[in-house]
Amino acid sequence: DGIRDVERSRGLGDVYKRQDMRVLDIGCAYGYLLKFFDDMGCETYGIDISEHAIEQARKVTKAKMYVWDVENGLPMFQDNFFDLVTMLHVIEHLRSPYNVLKEIYRVLKSGGKLIVGTPNLNAIARLLLKLIGREREWHGFQDETHIYLFTPLSLRFLVERCGFKVLAVEAPLMPLQKVPQIIRKVIDRLNLGGTVFIIAEKEG
Repeated sequence: DGIRDVERSRGLGDVYKRQDMRVLDIGCAYGYLLKFFDDMGCETYGIDISEHAIEQARKVTKAKMYVWDVENGLPMFQDNFFDLVTMLHVIEHLRSPYNVLKEIYRVLKSGGKLIVGTPNLNAIARLLLKLIGREREWHGFQDETHIYLFTPLSLRFLVERCGFKVLAVEAPLMPLQKVPQIIRKVIDRLNLGGTVFIIAEKEG
């Protein structure tokens, strides 16, 4: 889930460890990541396109919630409002990732952080499936609601084009079974894990 995604992202450092943050989770689903920030003492907000998801999220988080399609912008928020925006496994579903990222840039404070997570088109799982002629079975291709898929490089390029300074790009291995440490290190170094994370900052 979102909490494990965030904590497995090695480059986060102290991005999410301030207790006075105002946080927005886009695609908040059942609210577990927001609960994580609630427990830290943050002021939390959540958006999801699913009314059912928002109903469930309200049972676990005290965040202010919105049933909303982020493709329509973030008109409910003023400029320079948030310290942190998270958007995990959402960007691949968007018709215009650029427009959504520009709107996130608007609502972030100067120095505010953005965390994006999305399936990694360079994932070793896809590459191995390709070797045996079964590439289309990779989960990134199986989900028919995916519109765009990104490599670490292409996601970085997009985020920078939207005005952000990229602080970290990584795609760590998150296997279902243990693998030898040397293999894990190689995969992590080459960003071949299943999810690519971007941590970026609004400068100015």
